[in-house]
Amino acid sequence: MIEHPTKRELDEYRRRVIPPAQFLSVHRHVIACPHCAAQCNSTQQLGRDLVHLHEALVSEPAGTPYHLSPAEMVAYARGALDEIDLEIAESHLGICSACLNEVQRHRAEIERSDTPQVYPSTVETRRRFVTWPWRAAAAVLGVSLLILFAFWLLQTRPAKHKDQAAQQANPSSTHSPSAQVQNRPEGSPAEAVVPNTQFAVVLDDGDSKVTMDSHGTLAGLEQLSPHIQLRIKAALQASKLEQPAILAQLNSQPGTLLGESGNGLPFRLLSPLGQVVRSQQPTFRWQTVPGAQSYKIFVTDADLNEVATSPALNATEWRITQPLKRGGIYSWQVTALRNGVAISSPVLPAPQAKFRILDRSTLDMMEQAERAEPHSHLTRGVLYAEAGMLDKAEEELHLLVRQNPRADIAHKLLRSVQAMRADHASSSGRG
Repeated sequence: MIEHPTKRELDEYRRRVIPPAQFLSVHRHVIACPHCAAQCNSTQQLGRDLVHLHEALVSEPAGTPYHLSPAEMVAYARGALDEIDLEIAESHLGICSACLNEVQRHRAEIERSDTPQVYPSTVETRRRFVTWPWRAAAAVLGVSLLILFAFWLLQTRPAKHKDQAAQQANPSSTHSPSAQVQNRPEGSPAEAVVPNTQFAVVLDDGDSKVTMDSHGTLAGLEQLSPHIQLRIKAALQASKLEQPAILAQLNSQPGTLLGESGNGLPFRLLSPLGQVVRSQQPTFRWQTVPGAQSYKIFVTDADLNEVATSPALNATEWRITQPLKRGGIYSWQVTALRNGVAISSPVLPAPQAKFRILDRSTLDMMEQAERAEPHSHLTRGVLYAEAGMLDKAEEELHLLVRQNPRADIAHKLLRSVQAMRADHASSSGRG
């Protein structure tokens, strides 16, 4: 009899909130079971969901592939990983045969090294059981005699100032942790003497503290999903954020898009320019044209098809009324009417004013992280930067630096985003 996933598992699978390892198990069943597939979605949509899952678990082809470290493999083989590291390891082993072979090799070596325990024979055990009471009685009697002898010695020895003699023999003893605790005034708090844990990163983040030790163990963001924790961990280990590939699609040809020359740019466009925006209905802003009676905005898609046009406007900003497509790249142009003459910006040979609407999968991941850690400036700064929302990323990392003015890692992350914005502005014709 075929065992079907529970209704809750199917619901979590359909909403893509199920853990990665469990997702793969349910996915294999759903694509082979028409009854369960009908409760979830079409097989085409399930295929796309699986692609999204692998994109979240597997490093980008251009980057260095992610593998478990030798220490993590040995810990997994011994069953010594905590809950979060175990989930990450199992998710990776499900798609990486190289790491799986290494884990199996470590497990075999551990099993070979374990020596079987030799148990005494039944006769020997019975003999020990019979003689045990006599041995115990002899041991108790011996200890009692030693105690009586020691008590007799103490009574017959001349009285001495033992504490003074002990201090003269070991002057540094008064400075030991135990002596400090004994000599502390009554009522003062007792501080435990514990070894200091060495952390590579310690950050105040919103209303919590985020740490990462020298082994790369991240703490303080446990509410985030494992693959988001891996992204934050990678950013902290590298001490910087890399420019996302999506921004290359928004780069314009050489030109001065924000300049005020007569080379196709009679007035300045402000935003959005070369950016990824979260809202499907962004607000367009531009510079005032002296003497202009009205303005009109034209928005076109990647194929230069006109998708939206504003009415005649008196203000220098306009929020589009119809939602644009998620993941779409668009361009926009402003035409000012002055003394009966239409003045448009930008026009050839100036580059296009491009922007992109944030795609659905990235938005879902971002919203999930914001619900899990609503006050984490570090989390939002990393995710915004990876999505191409550089303005928002810089705002969040500024707040992180304000909370941690002496933390070098916070300053490095902020500087990397600022450098990223400058490079992108130059390559997209905004510099």
